[in-house]
Amino acid sequence: MSSFSHQTLNSILTAVADIQMTVDAQGGVARAEMNTELSQLFEADKFLTDDWRDLIADRDKETADALLKTARSTPGETHKVDLNLHTGSQDQYLPVSCWFCSDEVTNATQVVCKDLRSDASIRQQLINAQRTLEQDYWSNRRLEARYRRMLDMISDGFLVIDDLSGRVLESNRNASMLLGLGEDSIVGRAFPTGLSDEASRTIIGMQRDSRSASGIVSSQFDTIDGNTLTACMICLRQSNETRLLLRISPIKHYISELTIPRDAFEHAPDGILVTDNNGVVLAANTAYLKLAGINEEHQAIGRRADRWLGRSNVDLSVILDNVGSDSPLQLFSTVLRTESGTLLDVELSAAETHINGQTMIISFIRDISRRIDRQQETEVRLPRSIEQITGRVGRVPLKQLVKESTDVIEALCVEAALKLTKDNRAAAAELLGLSRQSLYTKLRRFDIGDSEDEVA
Repeated sequence: MSSFSHQTLNSILTAVADIQMTVDAQGGVARAEMNTELSQLFEADKFLTDDWRDLIADRDKETADALLKTARSTPGETHKVDLNLHTGSQDQYLPVSCWFCSDEVTNATQVVCKDLRSDASIRQQLINAQRTLEQDYWSNRRLEARYRRMLDMISDGFLVIDDLSGRVLESNRNASMLLGLGEDSIVGRAFPTGLSDEASRTIIGMQRDSRSASGIVSSQFDTIDGNTLTACMICLRQSNETRLLLRISPIKHYISELTIPRDAFEHAPDGILVTDNNGVVLAANTAYLKLAGINEEHQAIGRRADRWLGRSNVDLSVILDNVGSDSPLQLFSTVLRTESGTLLDVELSAAETHINGQTMIISFIRDISRRIDRQQETEVRLPRSIEQITGRVGRVPLKQLVKESTDVIEALCVEAALKLTKDNRAAAAELLGLSRQSLYTKLRRFDIGDSEDEVA
Protein backbone atom coordinates (compact mmCIF):
# COMPACT_ATOMS: atom_id res chain seq x y z
CA MET A 1 0.00 0.00 0.00
CA SER A 2 1.41 3.39 -0.95
CA SER A 3 2.26 6.12 1.54
CA PHE A 4 -0.57 8.16 0.09
CA SER A 5 -2.98 5.35 0.95
CA HIS A 6 -1.60 5.11 4.50
CA GLN A 7 -1.97 8.84 4.97
CA THR A 8 -5.52 8.79 3.62
CA LEU A 9 -6.45 5.87 5.87
CA ASN A 10 -5.05 7.61 8.94
CA SER A 11 -6.98 10.80 8.11
CA ILE A 12 -10.21 8.87 7.77
CA LEU A 13 -9.64 7.02 11.04
CA THR A 14 -8.79 10.25 12.84
CA ALA A 15 -12.01 11.86 11.58
CA VAL A 16 -14.25 8.86 12.33
CA ALA A 17 -12.72 7.20 15.40
CA ASP A 18 -12.87 8.71 18.84
CA ILE A 19 -9.95 6.66 20.22
CA GLN A 20 -7.08 4.93 18.38
CA MET A 21 -4.40 2.82 20.03
CA THR A 22 -1.83 0.27 19.05
CA VAL A 23 -1.34 -2.82 21.23
CA ASP A 24 2.07 -4.41 20.73
CA ALA A 25 2.90 -8.11 20.82
CA GLN A 26 3.58 -7.98 24.59
CA GLY A 27 0.11 -6.49 25.32
CA GLY A 28 1.29 -2.95 26.04
CA VAL A 29 -0.13 0.19 24.47
CA ALA A 30 2.51 1.68 22.18
CA ARG A 31 0.44 4.55 20.76
CA ALA A 32 -2.82 6.28 21.72
CA GLU A 33 -4.82 9.11 20.13
CA MET A 34 -8.26 10.53 20.93
CA ASN A 35 -10.51 13.38 19.86
CA THR A 36 -10.73 16.73 21.65
CA GLU A 37 -13.85 15.94 23.66
CA LEU A 38 -12.45 12.74 25.13
CA SER A 39 -9.06 14.33 25.80
CA GLN A 40 -10.82 16.36 28.53
CA LEU A 41 -12.07 13.11 30.06
CA PHE A 42 -8.88 11.06 29.68
CA GLU A 43 -5.19 11.77 29.77
CA ALA A 44 -3.52 10.31 26.69
CA ASP A 45 -0.38 9.46 28.68
CA LYS A 46 -2.40 7.11 30.92
CA PHE A 47 -3.28 5.06 27.84
CA LEU A 48 0.46 4.28 27.33
CA THR A 49 0.52 1.36 29.76
CA ASP A 50 2.41 -1.92 29.83
CA ASP A 51 -0.85 -3.90 30.09
CA TRP A 52 -3.70 -2.66 27.90
CA ARG A 53 -6.18 -4.59 30.10
CA ASP A 54 -5.71 -1.89 32.75
CA LEU A 55 -7.85 0.33 30.52
CA ILE A 56 -10.75 -2.16 30.44
CA ALA A 57 -13.50 -2.52 33.05
CA ASP A 58 -13.18 -5.68 35.14
CA ARG A 59 -16.36 -7.25 33.77
CA ASP A 60 -15.11 -6.89 30.16
CA LYS A 61 -11.48 -8.07 30.55
CA GLU A 62 -12.12 -11.70 29.60
CA THR A 63 -14.09 -10.63 26.51
CA ALA A 64 -11.33 -8.23 25.45
CA ASP A 65 -8.60 -10.90 25.93
CA ALA A 66 -10.55 -13.44 23.89
CA LEU A 67 -11.11 -11.01 21.03
CA LEU A 68 -7.44 -9.91 20.99
CA LYS A 69 -6.32 -13.55 20.68
CA THR A 70 -8.83 -14.07 17.87
CA ALA A 71 -7.55 -10.96 16.04
CA ARG A 72 -3.91 -12.13 16.35
CA SER A 73 -4.80 -15.59 15.07
CA THR A 74 -6.47 -14.10 11.98
CA PRO A 75 -4.30 -11.12 10.97
CA GLY A 76 -5.82 -8.73 8.45
CA GLU A 77 -9.39 -9.45 9.56
CA THR A 78 -11.48 -7.02 11.61
CA HIS A 79 -13.30 -8.06 14.78
CA LYS A 80 -15.84 -5.92 16.67
CA VAL A 81 -16.84 -5.89 20.35
CA ASP A 82 -18.46 -3.44 22.80
CA LEU A 83 -16.39 -2.66 25.90
CA ASN A 84 -16.34 -0.25 28.84
CA LEU A 85 -13.16 1.80 29.44
CA HIS A 86 -12.01 3.29 32.73
CA THR A 87 -12.25 7.08 32.76
CA GLY A 88 -10.13 7.51 35.86
CA SER A 89 -13.10 7.78 38.21
CA GLN A 90 -13.73 4.62 40.21
CA ASP A 91 -17.42 4.20 39.29
CA GLN A 92 -17.46 5.91 35.90
CA TYR A 93 -16.94 4.07 32.61
CA LEU A 94 -17.02 5.04 28.96
CA PRO A 95 -19.02 2.67 26.69
CA VAL A 96 -17.27 2.19 23.33
CA SER A 97 -17.45 -0.02 20.25
CA CYS A 98 -13.99 -1.41 19.40
CA TRP A 99 -12.63 -2.85 16.14
CA PHE A 100 -9.49 -5.05 16.39
CA CYS A 101 -7.19 -5.74 13.44
CA SER A 102 -3.70 -7.37 13.76
CA ASP A 103 -0.66 -6.90 11.53
CA GLU A 104 0.86 -10.20 10.39
CA VAL A 105 4.41 -8.80 10.21
CA THR A 106 4.70 -6.84 13.47
CA ASN A 107 2.05 -8.83 15.36
CA ALA A 108 0.78 -5.45 16.65
CA THR A 109 -2.94 -4.92 16.90
CA GLN A 110 -4.65 -1.71 15.86
CA VAL A 111 -7.69 -0.88 18.08
CA VAL A 112 -10.19 1.75 16.91
CA CYS A 113 -12.95 2.84 19.34
CA LYS A 114 -16.22 4.75 18.86
CA ASP A 115 -17.87 6.60 21.76
CA LEU A 116 -21.30 5.09 22.53
CA ARG A 117 -22.46 7.50 25.23
CA SER A 118 -25.12 9.07 22.97
CA ASP A 119 -26.33 5.61 21.95
CA ALA A 120 -26.37 4.47 25.57
CA SER A 121 -28.43 7.51 26.54
CA ILE A 122 -30.98 6.76 23.82
CA ARG A 123 -31.09 3.12 24.85
CA GLN A 124 -31.65 4.09 28.47
CA GLN A 125 -34.46 6.44 27.47
CA LEU A 126 -36.00 3.65 25.43
CA ILE A 127 -35.76 1.25 28.39
CA ASN A 128 -37.32 3.82 30.71
CA ALA A 129 -40.13 4.47 28.24
CA GLN A 130 -40.74 0.74 27.83
CA ARG A 131 -40.76 0.24 31.60
CA THR A 132 -43.25 3.11 31.99
CA LEU A 133 -45.49 1.63 29.29
CA GLU A 134 -45.42 -1.74 31.02
CA GLN A 135 -46.29 -0.16 34.36
CA ASP A 136 -49.17 1.76 32.78
CA TYR A 137 -50.35 -1.41 31.02
CA TRP A 138 -50.45 -3.48 34.20
CA SER A 139 -51.97 -0.60 36.14
CA ASN A 140 -54.75 -0.40 33.53
CA ARG A 141 -55.20 -4.18 33.66
CA ARG A 142 -55.59 -4.10 37.45
CA LEU A 143 -57.97 -1.14 37.22
CA GLU A 144 -60.03 -2.96 34.59
CA ALA A 145 -60.15 -6.11 36.73
CA ARG A 146 -61.39 -4.10 39.75
CA TYR A 147 -63.88 -2.28 37.56
CA ARG A 148 -65.34 -5.51 36.14
CA ARG A 149 -65.42 -7.23 39.53
CA MET A 150 -67.21 -4.24 41.05
CA LEU A 151 -69.81 -4.17 38.24
CA ASP A 152 -70.48 -7.89 38.68
CA MET A 153 -71.07 -7.36 42.41
CA ILE A 154 -73.69 -4.64 41.85
CA SER A 155 -77.33 -5.71 41.52
CA ASP A 156 -78.04 -3.05 38.88
CA GLY A 157 -77.28 -3.51 35.20
CA PHE A 158 -74.67 -1.34 33.47
CA LEU A 159 -74.11 -0.99 29.73
CA VAL A 160 -71.65 1.04 27.66
CA ILE A 161 -73.10 1.73 24.20
CA ASP A 162 -71.30 3.13 21.17
CA ASP A 163 -73.41 6.06 20.01
CA LEU A 164 -72.34 5.78 16.36
CA SER A 165 -73.06 2.09 15.78
CA GLY A 166 -75.56 1.57 18.60
CA ARG A 167 -73.78 -1.61 19.70
CA VAL A 168 -73.05 -2.62 23.29
CA LEU A 169 -69.34 -2.33 24.03
CA GLU A 170 -69.41 -3.46 27.66
CA SER A 171 -71.97 -4.76 30.13
CA ASN A 172 -72.14 -6.62 33.41
CA ARG A 173 -73.92 -9.95 33.80
CA ASN A 174 -76.90 -8.46 35.63
CA ALA A 175 -77.81 -6.32 32.62
CA SER A 176 -78.72 -9.39 30.56
CA MET A 177 -80.70 -10.88 33.45
CA LEU A 178 -82.71 -7.68 34.03
CA LEU A 179 -83.49 -7.34 30.33
CA GLY A 180 -84.84 -10.89 30.27
CA LEU A 181 -82.10 -12.26 28.02
CA GLY A 182 -80.91 -14.91 30.45
CA GLU A 183 -77.18 -15.36 30.87
CA ASP A 184 -76.40 -14.63 27.21
CA SER A 185 -73.92 -11.82 26.76
CA ILE A 186 -75.24 -8.78 24.91
CA VAL A 187 -71.80 -7.33 24.15
CA GLY A 188 -71.56 -6.67 20.42
CA ARG A 189 -75.32 -6.61 19.89
CA ALA A 190 -77.27 -3.61 18.64
CA PHE A 191 -79.18 -1.97 21.47
CA PRO A 192 -82.06 -1.91 22.34
CA THR A 193 -82.52 -5.65 21.91
CA GLY A 194 -85.03 -8.09 23.38
CA LEU A 195 -87.47 -5.30 24.33
CA SER A 196 -90.98 -4.45 23.25
CA ASP A 197 -91.61 -1.70 20.71
CA GLU A 198 -92.74 0.72 23.42
CA ALA A 199 -89.67 0.04 25.58
CA SER A 200 -87.40 0.40 22.54
CA ARG A 201 -88.94 3.77 21.77
CA THR A 202 -88.33 4.82 25.37
CA ILE A 203 -84.63 3.85 25.14
CA ILE A 204 -84.22 5.59 21.76
CA GLY A 205 -85.81 8.72 23.21
CA MET A 206 -83.38 8.61 26.15
CA GLN A 207 -80.46 8.30 23.74
CA ARG A 208 -81.66 11.33 21.82
CA ASP A 209 -82.23 13.40 24.97
CA SER A 210 -78.89 12.44 26.53
CA ARG A 211 -76.96 13.77 23.51
CA SER A 212 -78.39 17.25 24.06
CA ALA A 213 -78.43 17.20 27.87
CA SER A 214 -75.44 17.78 30.12
CA GLY A 215 -76.79 15.69 32.98
CA ILE A 216 -78.51 12.36 33.57
CA VAL A 217 -81.64 11.44 31.62
CA SER A 218 -84.06 9.17 33.50
CA SER A 219 -87.08 7.10 32.51
CA GLN A 220 -88.86 3.79 33.07
CA PHE A 221 -89.82 0.92 30.76
CA ASP A 222 -91.30 -2.57 30.96
CA THR A 223 -89.52 -5.70 29.81
CA ILE A 224 -91.20 -8.52 27.90
CA ASP A 225 -91.40 -10.44 31.20
CA GLY A 226 -93.51 -7.62 32.65
CA ASN A 227 -90.86 -6.24 35.02
CA THR A 228 -90.62 -2.47 35.37
CA LEU A 229 -87.08 -1.11 35.17
CA THR A 230 -85.72 2.32 35.98
CA ALA A 231 -83.16 3.58 33.46
CA CYS A 232 -80.60 6.39 33.81
CA MET A 233 -78.44 7.42 30.86
CA ILE A 234 -75.64 9.93 30.37
CA CYS A 235 -73.64 10.83 27.26
CA LEU A 236 -69.84 10.72 27.59
CA ARG A 237 -67.69 12.32 24.89
CA GLN A 238 -63.99 11.45 24.71
CA SER A 239 -61.80 12.64 21.84
CA ASN A 240 -63.79 11.79 18.69
CA GLU A 241 -65.83 9.03 20.34
CA THR A 242 -69.23 9.24 21.99
CA ARG A 243 -70.35 6.67 24.53
CA LEU A 244 -73.74 6.26 26.20
CA LEU A 245 -73.62 4.96 29.78
CA LEU A 246 -76.85 3.22 30.78
CA ARG A 247 -77.83 2.01 34.24
CA ILE A 248 -80.93 -0.12 34.69
CA SER A 249 -82.39 -1.24 38.01
CA PRO A 250 -85.61 -2.96 39.07
CA ILE A 251 -88.27 -1.07 40.96
CA LYS A 252 -88.71 -2.85 44.29
CA HIS A 253 -92.11 -2.38 45.85
CA TYR A 254 -91.07 -2.37 49.49
CA ILE A 255 -94.10 -0.29 50.43
CA SER A 256 -96.57 -3.05 49.63
CA GLU A 257 -94.46 -5.47 51.65
CA LEU A 258 -94.67 -3.08 54.61
CA THR A 259 -98.50 -3.30 54.32
CA ILE A 260 -98.63 0.50 53.99
CA PRO A 261 -101.11 1.65 51.32
CA ARG A 262 -99.23 3.31 48.50
CA ASP A 263 -101.48 6.37 48.53
CA ALA A 264 -100.99 6.85 52.28
CA PHE A 265 -97.22 6.49 51.85
CA GLU A 266 -97.00 8.97 48.98
CA HIS A 267 -99.38 11.59 50.42
CA ALA A 268 -98.12 11.53 54.02
CA PRO A 269 -97.39 15.10 55.21
CA ASP A 270 -94.07 14.09 56.76
CA GLY A 271 -91.12 12.63 54.91
CA ILE A 272 -90.84 8.84 55.07
CA LEU A 273 -87.53 7.18 54.28
CA VAL A 274 -87.00 3.40 54.16
CA THR A 275 -83.38 2.19 54.42
CA ASP A 276 -81.59 -1.07 55.12
CA ASN A 277 -79.50 -1.58 58.25
CA ASN A 278 -76.50 0.04 56.49
CA GLY A 279 -78.40 3.24 55.71
CA VAL A 280 -78.88 2.56 51.98
CA VAL A 281 -82.14 4.07 50.72
CA LEU A 282 -84.76 1.53 49.58
CA ALA A 283 -87.78 3.84 49.22
CA ALA A 284 -88.81 7.44 49.85
CA ASN A 285 -92.14 9.22 49.67
CA THR A 286 -93.01 12.45 47.90
CA ALA A 287 -92.73 14.61 51.03
CA TYR A 288 -89.17 13.48 51.64
CA LEU A 289 -88.19 13.99 47.99
CA LYS A 290 -89.62 17.51 48.07
CA LEU A 291 -87.87 18.22 51.38
CA ALA A 292 -84.48 17.09 50.04
CA GLY A 293 -84.99 18.69 46.62
CA ILE A 294 -84.81 15.34 44.76
CA ASN A 295 -86.67 15.13 41.47
CA GLU A 296 -87.29 11.40 41.19
CA GLU A 297 -87.34 8.56 43.73
CA HIS A 298 -84.83 6.46 41.75
CA GLN A 299 -82.25 9.24 42.20
CA ALA A 300 -82.29 8.49 45.95
CA ILE A 301 -82.62 4.70 45.86
CA GLY A 302 -79.31 2.89 46.27
CA ARG A 303 -77.52 5.81 47.95
CA ARG A 304 -76.68 6.16 51.63
CA ALA A 305 -79.04 8.37 53.57
CA ASP A 306 -76.15 10.39 55.05
CA ARG A 307 -75.94 12.14 51.68
CA TRP A 308 -78.86 14.19 52.99
CA LEU A 309 -79.24 13.45 56.72
CA GLY A 310 -76.90 15.01 59.29
CA ARG A 311 -73.93 17.32 59.02
CA SER A 312 -71.73 14.23 58.58
CA ASN A 313 -72.12 10.46 58.53
CA VAL A 314 -71.98 10.47 62.35
CA ASP A 315 -75.69 11.30 62.64
CA LEU A 316 -76.73 8.34 60.50
CA SER A 317 -74.49 6.02 62.53
CA VAL A 318 -76.13 7.27 65.74
CA ILE A 319 -79.58 6.65 64.27
CA LEU A 320 -78.76 3.13 63.08
CA ASP A 321 -77.06 2.22 66.37
CA ASN A 322 -79.99 3.37 68.50
CA VAL A 323 -82.85 1.82 66.56
CA GLY A 324 -83.91 -1.68 67.56
CA SER A 325 -86.92 -3.95 67.15
CA ASP A 326 -88.14 -3.04 70.64
CA SER A 327 -86.59 0.42 70.95
CA PRO A 328 -87.71 2.94 68.34
CA LEU A 329 -85.91 6.26 68.10
CA GLN A 330 -88.09 9.29 68.84
CA LEU A 331 -87.69 12.99 68.06
CA PHE A 332 -84.00 12.91 67.16
CA SER A 333 -82.88 16.42 66.22
CA THR A 334 -80.63 16.68 63.17
CA VAL A 335 -80.33 18.59 59.90
CA LEU A 336 -81.22 17.69 56.34
CA ARG A 337 -79.02 18.85 53.46
CA THR A 338 -80.99 19.51 50.31
CA GLU A 339 -79.61 19.01 46.81
CA SER A 340 -79.12 22.78 46.58
CA GLY A 341 -76.98 22.79 49.76
CA THR A 342 -79.57 24.34 52.10
CA LEU A 343 -79.62 23.06 55.70
CA LEU A 344 -83.03 22.39 57.28
CA ASP A 345 -83.64 21.62 60.95
CA VAL A 346 -85.59 18.35 61.16
CA GLU A 347 -86.87 15.91 63.76
CA LEU A 348 -86.55 12.21 63.02
CA SER A 349 -88.30 9.22 64.51
CA ALA A 350 -87.32 5.74 63.35
CA ALA A 351 -88.35 2.14 63.87
CA GLU A 352 -86.90 -1.19 62.78
CA THR A 353 -88.78 -3.96 60.98
CA HIS A 354 -87.93 -7.23 59.20
CA ILE A 355 -89.26 -8.28 55.79
CA ASN A 356 -88.27 -11.56 54.12
CA GLY A 357 -85.27 -11.80 56.42
CA GLN A 358 -84.06 -8.28 55.57
CA THR A 359 -83.77 -5.59 58.22
CA MET A 360 -85.32 -2.25 57.31
CA ILE A 361 -85.34 1.09 59.08
CA ILE A 362 -88.42 3.29 58.57
CA SER A 363 -87.72 6.95 59.37
CA PHE A 364 -90.32 9.69 59.71
CA ILE A 365 -88.81 13.11 59.10
CA ARG A 366 -90.46 16.43 59.91
CA ASP A 367 -89.26 19.90 59.03
CA ILE A 368 -89.05 22.04 62.21
CA SER A 369 -87.10 24.97 60.77
CA ARG A 370 -90.20 27.21 61.04
CA ARG A 371 -91.26 25.97 64.45
CA ILE A 372 -91.18 28.76 67.11
CA ASP A 373 -90.01 27.62 70.54
CA ARG A 374 -92.24 28.86 73.34
CA GLN A 375 -89.19 29.64 75.43
CA GLN A 376 -87.34 31.24 72.53
CA GLU A 377 -89.44 33.72 70.58
CA THR A 378 -86.86 34.40 67.88
CA GLU A 379 -83.80 32.61 66.55
CA VAL A 380 -81.50 35.52 67.38
CA ARG A 381 -82.50 35.56 71.05
CA LEU A 382 -80.03 33.90 73.42
CA PRO A 383 -81.03 30.47 74.80
CA ARG A 384 -82.22 30.73 78.39
CA SER A 385 -80.96 27.39 79.69
CA ILE A 386 -78.35 24.70 79.15
CA GLU A 387 -81.17 22.32 78.17
CA GLN A 388 -82.00 24.53 75.20
CA ILE A 389 -78.36 24.46 74.14
CA THR A 390 -77.97 20.68 74.41
CA GLY A 391 -81.16 20.35 72.41
CA ARG A 392 -79.41 22.05 69.51
CA VAL A 393 -76.57 19.50 69.33
CA GLY A 394 -76.35 18.23 65.79
CA ARG A 395 -77.96 21.33 64.31
CA VAL A 396 -75.43 23.97 65.35
CA PRO A 397 -71.60 23.75 65.20
CA LEU A 398 -69.82 23.02 68.49
CA LYS A 399 -67.96 26.37 68.39
CA GLN A 400 -71.27 28.24 68.39
CA LEU A 401 -72.69 26.03 71.15
CA VAL A 402 -69.65 26.74 73.37
CA LYS A 403 -70.02 30.49 72.81
CA GLU A 404 -73.75 30.36 73.59
CA SER A 405 -73.08 28.30 76.73
CA THR A 406 -70.61 30.93 77.95
CA ASP A 407 -73.12 33.72 77.23
CA VAL A 408 -75.92 31.88 79.07
CA ILE A 409 -73.78 31.37 82.19
CA GLU A 410 -72.65 35.00 82.11
CA ALA A 411 -76.23 36.27 81.77
CA LEU A 412 -77.46 34.02 84.59
CA CYS A 413 -74.70 35.31 86.87
CA VAL A 414 -75.62 38.93 86.13
CA GLU A 415 -79.30 38.22 86.82
CA ALA A 416 -78.40 36.43 90.08
CA ALA A 417 -76.25 39.37 91.21
CA LEU A 418 -79.06 41.86 90.54
CA LYS A 419 -81.49 39.65 92.42
CA LEU A 420 -79.17 39.37 95.44
CA THR A 421 -78.60 43.15 95.54
CA LYS A 422 -82.28 43.94 94.88
CA ASP A 423 -81.42 45.56 91.56
CA ASN A 424 -78.65 47.74 93.09
CA ARG A 425 -76.38 47.91 90.12
CA ALA A 426 -73.40 49.45 91.89
CA ALA A 427 -73.50 46.64 94.46
CA ALA A 428 -74.06 44.05 91.70
CA ALA A 429 -71.01 45.31 89.82
CA GLU A 430 -68.91 45.08 92.98
CA LEU A 431 -70.29 41.60 93.69
CA LEU A 432 -69.33 40.41 90.19
CA GLY A 433 -65.93 42.13 90.31
CA LEU A 434 -66.83 44.37 87.37
CA SER A 435 -66.77 48.11 86.82
CA ARG A 436 -70.15 49.77 86.50
CA GLN A 437 -69.39 50.51 82.87
CA SER A 438 -68.74 46.79 82.17
CA LEU A 439 -71.93 45.82 83.99
CA TYR A 440 -74.04 48.24 81.92
CA THR A 441 -72.41 46.87 78.76
CA LYS A 442 -73.44 43.33 79.71
CA LEU A 443 -76.98 44.50 80.65
CA ARG A 444 -77.38 46.00 77.18
CA ARG A 445 -75.80 42.96 75.54
CA PHE A 446 -78.09 40.45 77.26
CA ASP A 447 -81.12 42.78 77.36
CA ILE A 448 -81.48 42.44 81.13
CA GLY A 449 -83.59 44.93 83.03
CA ASP A 450 -83.62 48.62 82.17
CA SER A 451 -80.18 49.11 80.64
CA GLU A 452 -80.83 52.66 79.51
CA ASP A 453 -79.75 54.25 82.82
CA GLU A 454 -76.77 56.54 82.66
CA VAL A 455 -73.66 55.58 84.50
CA ALA A 456 -73.26 57.83 87.52
